Amino acid sequence: MSYRFSPEILLQYFLKRESTQFFVSVAIRYLALGMIGIYEPIFIYLFFQKSLCPTLLFWAAIYGLFGILVVFGGKIMAKIGLKHTMLISHFFFFGYYLCLFFLYQNSYLLIPAIFLRAIGMTLFWPAFHTDFVRFSEKDHRAIQVGKLSGISFTANIISPTIGGLILANFGYLVLFIVVLITLFASTFPLFLSKERHEIYTDSYSKAWQRIKKNKPVTLGLGALAIESTSIMLFWPIFMFVLGINFEKMGAITTIGLAIAALYAVYMGKITQKQDKKRLLKAGSLLLSLVWMIKYFVKDAFGAFLAHNFYRIAKTSASVPFSTTIYEKAALKGAEADEFLIYREIVLNLSKLFFLLFLAGIFYFFPKPQIGFIFAAVASLGLVFVAQNKLPSFKFLKK
Repeated sequence: MSYRFSPEILLQYFLKRESTQFFVSVAIRYLALGMIGIYEPIFIYLFFQKSLCPTLLFWAAIYGLFGILVVFGGKIMAKIGLKHTMLISHFFFFGYYLCLFFLYQNSYLLIPAIFLRAIGMTLFWPAFHTDFVRFSEKDHRAIQVGKLSGISFTANIISPTIGGLILANFGYLVLFIVVLITLFASTFPLFLSKERHEIYTDSYSKAWQRIKKNKPVTLGLGALAIESTSIMLFWPIFMFVLGINFEKMGAITTIGLAIAALYAVYMGKITQKQDKKRLLKAGSLLLSLVWMIKYFVKDAFGAFLAHNFYRIAKTSASVPFSTTIYEKAALKGAEADEFLIYREIVLNLSKLFFLLFLAGIFYFFPKPQIGFIFAAVASLGLVFVAQNKLPSFKFLKK
């Protein structure tokens, strides 16, 4: 008897488990976004003629709309299912990148670009996080969070370099096309299993009430919003201002992600066995110190060293942080999706207010590294998500 193993059979066997389907989808998506991630803020920065204030206001508008519309995204997710919601989100990202490409010919496309990006994020991220919470196992959640981080980092290892090479040799049009094709491909593995439906019941008022009921988590998510905004926006623009070219930016990002990919899997195993709160405290402190180091970077080599240390520090904090958030969501049972919608509201409105605040500062002091100081302080606030209540500070009242 002979056996034939075609590539299709091997692929079907490999993608049989729902968790594998999810992780493969994540890998493809991050491969797509990694090609443009560090270059997109620079594209907007150049469109505004190297002015930080309008650049920050552009992203503030996107995050603000996301924070307001995300409840609507939860209702869409409940009606058509998680996977279909993620698929539809990519059409809005397609429109967004199309607007960006023609932005220099027609500046009025800035408005639809903001709305298209916000709607795409509104549809994708709540469905993404809810899907992960539903299939991840309680006794192995930290390990799976480590795998999720490791896979996303691994997919991103070569993508910044690929993006930099495409951008340097062919320009933004080719880069946008490659990103969009890869982005659509990321959804296909999810449909190898049955659609998953949620029952989302929160009204806008109930969603907002959760902010008051979860004050420690709200503060921790606000701290994450400031830190993540700093690495996404201020760090790429800072490297550009230093005169680091696209190829070197890609290489710096790639090597940092390679280190983080290996470390994330290890960190997931450690987080599963040890006290998450203690690990989060250590990681947050280390992350804060690295942000202060980044403030003093002067050249490409300094950026290379600082960013490698950053990836280790960020992974040390983000794995226990994300595990804690997913565990809190899982404990909500049927209301896990409501908790995750609340998470998105806090994250994105915090980004909105942070960017509006910094836009005012940058009007007088247009230096992107100022954002690093706020990121350093915010990193220390990540520990709040592991707290059951806020510190009383009674000694201040005496």
